Amino acid sequence: MSDAPPPVVPSADGGERWRLALEAAGDGVWDWDLRSGSQYRSPRWGAMLGYSAAETAALEWRRLLHPEDRDEALRRLEACLHGATEVYAAEFRLLGKDGRYHWIQARGGVCERDAAGNPQRFVGTHRDIGGARAELDNLQKSERLWRFALEGHGDARWDWNVCSGEIYVSASFRSIIGLCGNRPVRGNDIWPERLHPADLRRAMAVFDAHIRGQEAIADVEFRVLCEDGSYRWVAVRGKVMERNASGKALRMTGTVRDVHDRYLAIEREKRREQELARAGRLIQMGEMATALAHELNQPLTAIRNFSALVLRRLDAVGALADPFREPLQMIAQQALRAGEIVHRVRGFVRKGRPVTSPVTIGEAVRSVVRSMQPDLRANNIRVVLDMADGLPPVLADHVQLEQVLTNLIRNAIDAMSTLDGDRSLRISASPTADGWVELAVADRGPGLAEAILADPFVPFLTTKSDGVGLGLPICRTIIENHGGRLWIERTGPEGTTFCFTLPALAG
Repeated sequence: MSDAPPPVVPSADGGERWRLALEAAGDGVWDWDLRSGSQYRSPRWGAMLGYSAAETAALEWRRLLHPEDRDEALRRLEACLHGATEVYAAEFRLLGKDGRYHWIQARGGVCERDAAGNPQRFVGTHRDIGGARAELDNLQKSERLWRFALEGHGDARWDWNVCSGEIYVSASFRSIIGLCGNRPVRGNDIWPERLHPADLRRAMAVFDAHIRGQEAIADVEFRVLCEDGSYRWVAVRGKVMERNASGKALRMTGTVRDVHDRYLAIEREKRREQELARAGRLIQMGEMATALAHELNQPLTAIRNFSALVLRRLDAVGALADPFREPLQMIAQQALRAGEIVHRVRGFVRKGRPVTSPVTIGEAVRSVVRSMQPDLRANNIRVVLDMADGLPPVLADHVQLEQVLTNLIRNAIDAMSTLDGDRSLRISASPTADGWVELAVADRGPGLAEAILADPFVPFLTTKSDGVGLGLPICRTIIENHGGRLWIERTGPEGTTFCFTLPALAG
């Protein structure tokens, strides 16, 4: 492509058909005879720059090149002429008649060489790509503005090359998951390796639907694994920005927003609502306990008074009354205990603190077992006590402690009521190294039902036809109010063991 005005080169019929076909597709044609230095430029070649056919013949191609594009365009041309590249391909700007530069895509190649390999003829095409470049510039400008806007809103960015797997993540993205430095990241390093297992299938389905073109955008929230091993909730939005001719996704870009605090707030709100619901139920229980205390106080007092009266009259009978004396004394004691239980339950549901005093564990356990002998005998249950020697007393409300033991023993009786084999109930107590006394109530029943296995301490959840689901929740609250802990050691076909701790008094 010399600077001399190019004379028109006559074309054979085949060359004319070739030129017409290219120009019909919108391309300008050039044909350079390096032996004579003559060049042919088709009318379309000049028309896309605004020049007439006569003006096109006088154009000097190198002088039309934009200064910023000249060196690269000439380098590519020389590389093709000397055989370094087979095809000449370049994009550059040429000065039009209107004084504006126009983006041109040039393609060509050497079609004749002499015996020494020197180029003899060089042909090619020009195509106006101004519209495509303008669209690309607008896209890049929009993307820059979009990124700026997102960064201004605190969103992190990512850009994923689907084919190579490489993914660019912004500094704010790295800070969310704790990635240090600027080491390259591949898609698998983040997606799906860092997704929480519980969120993986849902998140993958959202992205797959978008990549397949079923959704306009991928928008999903999930937990992502951080470098410190914790999970953090993030909101991810993404969109395919490039596809090939067959529609396959090539590039995807999007944002990440840290929404962990919002999820924590939601969890706090859920817990608050649960506490409010529980408080409401406890208020109702408190009202019920108050009513029961009022209604039961008189009959319980009457039972105690009549028992005392009978005992006094038995003194006049003498030795013949001895077999009746102990049962009547137990009736009076249990009536008194029933009144105390109702009183303490009322205080418990009203968040009253336990009335603590030193309690000997062995005596408390034996007292409860003795009072439950009728139920134990009726269900053919053998009680095995395993109290460690030298147990220190515990600081507890003896009535509430007996409530816990009674409830756990009654649950064990119910669990073994249909058992064909050994119906043994083991109650053990031992000191711990950190100043507590640990008690365990172990049955040989079939284990906890599936319906309550997830959380046996949920209020009002029960599988018993005559139960209300408050026994275990009340037991746990009593133990926790004492500063201890109630838990399930094991449950299964060979039985269930409930354990709890109470603070020991120093000797």
